[in-house]
Parts: sequence; structure tokens; C-alpha cells
Amino acid sequence: MTEIASIKGGADAAMAAAIAAAVAHVEASEEETKATRPPVPKPSPWVQSSRPRDIPPPLISHQFDAAPWTEAGETAE
Repeated sequence: MTEIASIKGGADAAMAAAIAAAVAHVEASEEETKATRPPVPKPSPWVQSSRPRDIPPPLISHQFDAAPWTEAGETAE
């Protein structure tokens, strides 16, 4: 910050020091925020759906037939 801040209004030395410390803290946090990179935005599911992806090959018939048979709604253990 290149501007000079003057504290007026009857503040004593302790109050002026507290205000100056608060201003210095705000300036330091602004500088820290400017120094960090913003996070990379995550693409929406709509955008991700259009991107190429690995599609597993289909099951070969003898692998499909070897899988244990389950009734509807049950899971194989």
C-alpha cells in the first residue's frame, strides 16, 4: 500500500497502535492471498461426460458363463 493512513479522532497511543496492527494484518493477509494460486476448478459432470475415458472390454462368453448366478436383488459374495 502506497497511501499513508493517519489516525484521527482522539485515539491515544495504544488505540493508534491497535488500529495500525489491524491494518498491517489486513495488508499481510491480502498479500498472502495474492501470492497463492487459486484452485483449479473441477469440471462439471456434463463436461466430464464428453471427455474420452477408458472403457473396459466386454466380457468373453466363457467368463460371463463362469460368473456365479444370483437371484434378482442379491449380490454375489
